[in-house]
Amino acid sequence: IQDFVPSPFQTEVEPFSAPVALRKLFERLGATYVKLGQFVASSPTLFPADYVTEFQKCLDQTEPIDWSIIKEVIETEIGPISRTFSYIDAKPLASASIAQVHRATLRTGEDVVVKVQKPRIDESLKADLNFIYVASRVLEFLQPDWERTSLSAIAGDVRSSMLLELDFQEEAKNVQ
Repeated sequence: IQDFVPSPFQTEVEPFSAPVALRKLFERLGATYVKLGQFVASSPTLFPADYVTEFQKCLDQTEPIDWSIIKEVIETEIGPISRTFSYIDAKPLASASIAQVHRATLRTGEDVVVKVQKPRIDESLKADLNFIYVASRVLEFLQPDWERTSLSAIAGDVRSSMLLELDFQEEAKNVQ
């Protein structure tokens, strides 16, 4: 509700709507729910148009992680930034649920983008997705009619595909 009520610190207030409120809730719940929001955004045949439009903000407009944390992740993975890059833009080009992307220049002069996985996102995603899967199984057990909807199968498929997105080395192979 605080997002929709003016305050002395907030000059712009979004008008209240169910799609906006749900997107903001998903963003606060974290990466797993942002990924589910991305699913809504990319499924216009399954969800109402106003939800699809609003959840498109989950595709690349999530709250970025502070540069000092991203810098630490990069340096933990590859060593001092100056060894590989002559420049990395501290402001991300995009920030999504599990990673953010920064413009950079290699020491060779080649312009590149660096995709950095947000810290501990794998632990959070695995825990949330396992919970969603178990909850879907419990719901099917408690409400046998729901078993026909394949709720747990859908939850399992979503879990598998989301966990694959954590493997940036596999993603790099697919890009080449």
